[in-house]
Amino acid sequence: MIRELLTRVRLVLGRNLFLRKTRREMDDELRFHVEQSIAARVAEGIPVGEARRLAMVEFGGMEAARENTERQRPGWWMPGLAGDVRYAVRGILAHGWFSAAIVVTLALGIGLNTMVFTLVNAVLFKPVPVPGGGRLVSVMSKDRAQNSRDLTVSYPDFLDLKAGSRLFEWFEAVDNSRAIVSEDGSAPQMYHLAKATTGIFSMVQAKPLLGRGFRAGDGAPGAAPVMVIGYGMWKDRYASDARVVGREVRVNGLPATIVGVMPEGFKFPNGFDVWMPLVPTADLAKRDSRGLWVYAILKPGTAVRAASAELDGIAGRLAARYPEDKQIGADAMSFSQRFNGGNIRIVFLLMLAAVGFVLLIACADVANMMLSRSLSRQREMSIRSALGATRWRIVRQLLIESVMLSTVGGLLGLGLASFGVHWFDLMTKDVRPYWIQFTTDFTVFGYFAGLCILSGVLFGIAPALRSSKPDLMGVLKDGARSVGRQRGGWLTSGLVVFQFALTLALLTGAGIFVKSLMSNLAVNPFIPSAWIMTARAVLPETRYKSGDGDARQRFFDGVMLKLKAIPGARHAALASDAPGLGSNWQPIERDHVDVKPEHRPVIGEIVVSPEYFETIGLPILRGRGLNEMDGSAHHGAVIVTRDTANKLWPGEDALGKRVRLTGDDKKPMDWMTVVGISADMVQEMVEDQPKPIVFVPYKFLQTTNMTLMVDAEGDPLEEMRKAVASVDSELPLSEPFRLDAAVEHQVWFLRVFGRIFGGFALIAMLMAAVGLYSVIAHAASSRTQEIGVRIALGARVKDILLLVMRRGLLQVGAGLLVGLGAAVALARVMANLPLGAMTQVWRIFPVVAGMLALVGVFACWLPARRATRLDPVKAIRCE
Repeated sequence: MIRELLTRVRLVLGRNLFLRKTRREMDDELRFHVEQSIAARVAEGIPVGEARRLAMVEFGGMEAARENTERQRPGWWMPGLAGDVRYAVRGILAHGWFSAAIVVTLALGIGLNTMVFTLVNAVLFKPVPVPGGGRLVSVMSKDRAQNSRDLTVSYPDFLDLKAGSRLFEWFEAVDNSRAIVSEDGSAPQMYHLAKATTGIFSMVQAKPLLGRGFRAGDGAPGAAPVMVIGYGMWKDRYASDARVVGREVRVNGLPATIVGVMPEGFKFPNGFDVWMPLVPTADLAKRDSRGLWVYAILKPGTAVRAASAELDGIAGRLAARYPEDKQIGADAMSFSQRFNGGNIRIVFLLMLAAVGFVLLIACADVANMMLSRSLSRQREMSIRSALGATRWRIVRQLLIESVMLSTVGGLLGLGLASFGVHWFDLMTKDVRPYWIQFTTDFTVFGYFAGLCILSGVLFGIAPALRSSKPDLMGVLKDGARSVGRQRGGWLTSGLVVFQFALTLALLTGAGIFVKSLMSNLAVNPFIPSAWIMTARAVLPETRYKSGDGDARQRFFDGVMLKLKAIPGARHAALASDAPGLGSNWQPIERDHVDVKPEHRPVIGEIVVSPEYFETIGLPILRGRGLNEMDGSAHHGAVIVTRDTANKLWPGEDALGKRVRLTGDDKKPMDWMTVVGISADMVQEMVEDQPKPIVFVPYKFLQTTNMTLMVDAEGDPLEEMRKAVASVDSELPLSEPFRLDAAVEHQVWFLRVFGRIFGGFALIAMLMAAVGLYSVIAHAASSRTQEIGVRIALGARVKDILLLVMRRGLLQVGAGLLVGLGAAVALARVMANLPLGAMTQVWRIFPVVAGMLALVGVFACWLPARRATRLDPVKAIRCE
């Protein structure tokens, strides 16, 4: 039985192999005889159509034999589309290296596009991963007078908006705060605290891992303080102990009971570690005290615009009723738009446009390769046309082949996309919001599939249309190579110009990112940032109340004494914000300068101790520095930078001038006198136009949030913790950084996106160079006889070089001119981004243009150099 089965299998396989060989031999024979017959009749002056008809009649018997052979093959009845697919597969495999080059090129283009779209989809399009996340919105107040939409909401306004709205299922509020959690036997730690209305967990259908969430009574005045902790805090601080529920701890010095633990990954709404009920207080009840973040879930089918209009109408009625709400409106926007809009959105869309450029360059490169190959297939297409193939049939065949190549390249590019997404995930894991997960979904796969098909059609349509209408008479008389020299040159040249133009734009974008990064990292060169350790001390309001300035003063005075005593410490200081890490921006009033409040200049306020200037190495140019008396009663003194003095008092001496700032209660503070002028310093790393800076003594403002700075060798962080603990045992330090690391952290996006754009630009430049090389090499090979004759007649090497390179150099020049316009437009768009110093951007253009021109010249020189080494005898005989 088994022997009989094996015998039948051998017979079937042998029969199929025989039929394939017979069909191939008959195809070759039929093609040869038909070609010769048509060529002979055309040469005699017979029209092409008549010559084709006569050839079909003459060789009809062979065609019938071929059809009979075909009918004996299994599956002969399959539709023509299946046959086209089989033919395309054979063609791809028959030209292995050519197909591999196309697949690799497309893998780069499609892979990079898929990678970036995965990132863009996660940041801009995917809803927050909570139930109803697609309907989750952020509600903000807006100042109609200043056209500002990003104001937080007061508690009374929140209650009125919630009561008056009809388009929301949920409407909850959160107070963004800090929690110092302490208990006996454990060191105090600082966490991100959300004081939220009691429906916050129910709004997103979040169920605790242990214990319970909030109850309605937890937010009532006088209720026992409770707290829900996050999974990370439960794991790190309490070692995943299930008995943590019911434990009493101290939060900012006051007792609270842990009633629940949230599941892993839950940090709603904005990266919180601890949640406590929002309990109404006298300060919270003030209508002009706007400190709440409001989140809401729209009813199904409700548009964000309609909800925003409803809220703005309610706010208008409140503005007419309450003086504190005058010119105050309300607005709603999607959660993603609220946190990932503005400049973030522009950067990611720029990145998507950049990889779109890379894909277009890849398609242009492949189109040029396909056009070059189509010249060698002119005879094949002419014969198919002569045998009766319609133009649509030829176009369909070639497009199927292109889409198959694109699909294979896309599948290979998926690996590249996965690697790129993983790299970006690692680079941004410490800075991105918790809800952004770079994962693929049906949207990404749909984009990938559409990209594969679109790319195949995009690079295949021009070669297909060109091949589908062959010059039959010219091909059969003169051969495909000579005809190819006469047709299509403008298309390949245009594609090369297009590639170089887009590449110049990409190089410009990468250059702007790199220049901005280097400019930002080079600011404040006088500061020994590698030796300065910084950490932040935040005093809890419950123990250091706003009216008790003496308690705050005693704390910081005591800490300063301990910091100076750290072994190896050269200097120690306090500052509200370290250099380059931002400041509190507010209007400043100048004595004897009559300016309306809304037109007062905005200045950066930095609260410092007297030792600050020595610690960071900032010299005092005129006047004096601060001393221990400055900031106390009747000793109001400030120091301004030289740039600030010139901006606030142009043409005048700033020393002795008086200024005053506005307090948290919106009332003006006491007047302060300018006692010194320091050198200039950059306080904002990504500001195009740095704002003026004023240094205020810490005794004057008595803030609760200060940065401790110690200039010392080694790592003084542990000694700094001990110094703080010796003054207040329940106060932890947070955000420990070396100053140079903190500054680099501020501009992380410039480094990451600079690398991304740089990688895109280098890939695009390589593709453009390869495309130019292939065009020039093909043009040179088609002129082999001509070049051989010129060499035989005594042409010099430079003449041959110029002959071959002239066309390529013209294409490079045209591409650079066109690309310059695109680069200027891109630079204008990027000028609106927070990239820091953008001065003298024009210097980037000649640098990138020169680099690209050198690459283009080299790509032209390689085939020209090979042409100069041709053997004239062999060259003349090559055709």
